[in-house]
Amino acid sequence: MARLHLATGIIISLTNVIEDEKKKIAQRLSARVSTGIMFVEFEYLYRHDKPDPAWIRNIYILLSFYTELLLKAIFVVKENFSNKLEIEEKLRKMGHNLKKIGQQIGTDNLHQFGIQEISLINPDYLVITSDGNFRVEDFTDIRYDFIEGKVRNIPSDEHEMFRRQIKILGKINGILKPLIY
Repeated sequence: MARLHLATGIIISLTNVIEDEKKKIAQRLSARVSTGIMFVEFEYLYRHDKPDPAWIRNIYILLSFYTELLLKAIFVVKENFSNKLEIEEKLRKMGHNLKKIGQQIGTDNLHQFGIQEISLINPDYLVITSDGNFRVEDFTDIRYDFIEGKVRNIPSDEHEMFRRQIKILGKINGILKPLIY
């Protein structure tokens, strides 16, 4: 009987260690999202009253990256793992494909964060949420579009687009934070 209690105690301890590790990783992901979207909002949008072609590409890259990190934070919180290496391996295997990351998270889990759907509408992703929709550039495509010589058209409402995305990402991150702190 003592062995059973000891084994149960070890399993509970290991489970607690893994849960603590998940929370730490999700906290770091969430913190990067918070500081990243604040950077875009206050260092770019605040300083530039209209779209600046020299910065646009960088802003698209940053918002794509932070959207990816937020989705991966949700995945970490909602998934079960046996150890830290498994977390890292699964996150790396997901790559930058937001639709695949959403599929890994699952529809029910996405809905808990107000995300209704993530779809690929080449070359962008459309993220549909209960608070509105936003487009996200494919992280790989935006970084390597020079190969195809793509020229980016700047929509006249781009700043509002960015503000909407930042607001929605902040709200989703706000839903995540009580689960990890």
